[in-house]
Amino acid sequence: MDKKSVFRSNLLKRRKALGLTQEQLASRLNVSPQAVSKWENTSYPDCELLPRLAGELNTSLDSLFGVNIIDSERDIEQLVDDEMRCTPPDERAEKFMRIMYTALCACNPSNDTVGRLHDSYEHETYAGLKTDRELAVSRLSADLRYFCFLEVPENGVNSYFGDTTNMVRLFNTLADESAISIISYLGASVRNKMFSVEMISEKLDIPLEKVQHIIDRLDRFGLVWRVSADIADKPVILYGYTHQIPLTLILVLAKTITNYLKYMDPNIEEWTQGAFRRENGEQDEVVPQVPWWQEGEL
Repeated sequence: MDKKSVFRSNLLKRRKALGLTQEQLASRLNVSPQAVSKWENTSYPDCELLPRLAGELNTSLDSLFGVNIIDSERDIEQLVDDEMRCTPPDERAEKFMRIMYTALCACNPSNDTVGRLHDSYEHETYAGLKTDRELAVSRLSADLRYFCFLEVPENGVNSYFGDTTNMVRLFNTLADESAISIISYLGASVRNKMFSVEMISEKLDIPLEKVQHIIDRLDRFGLVWRVSADIADKPVILYGYTHQIPLTLILVLAKTITNYLKYMDPNIEEWTQGAFRRENGEQDEVVPQVPWWQEGEL
């Protein structure tokens, strides 16, 4: 594709990505809609209009002309900020996943091509990144996409845990299938909606005592909040769900863990030690490798 065709194609794509009609772009530049139509089909804008055109499209002239330059002075954060701000809200999730997937793929030292998220996957597919400095896992299938990233501290993740008593309590709570049902039910509610234990018990057909036991545990974790009310001259405790992001991610990742992660795209493993570290600071011994063939050895 020649430079003129690249420009016209990029101009058209960028205008549509911003949700602009030819008439709207023309109005911003104080030109006729026919001029914009010609730029996208047969001609170039005048030179003095090019900077204004790039500005209105919130992009660079290099991008419009398809020039791929490496500039150490580029403000990557500003580029991402610009890109996300000009993306319509209903398209931001897709844009975010594509940016994260490309960033993950760029960590692969054995591949110098740009990683581009596929529009569809035949199988349930994940991407994985495991180095001495970062961990990431991403599910790529369209029915549920996510990206989880962890920057590994120098002293390992275990230094963050400390007392694990409440972690054990949480996992003991989540080990009960009824707890998962209650969390799923509460999590489907609108913001600030309140529930009684009796209503939860009736809706989910779970014994009242068991619902109260689970709700009390969730209350201690701060996963629900309570208010008191007088209803028909009877004091009642009502509970609201806090819609905890970490808990949602825990449950989604738990499903991932229990799946067989057969399809990985890509699976980058550039690590010598895990994300945990020895408490005394000692380094684990590297597994010795078999030496390669000596020259002339048969």
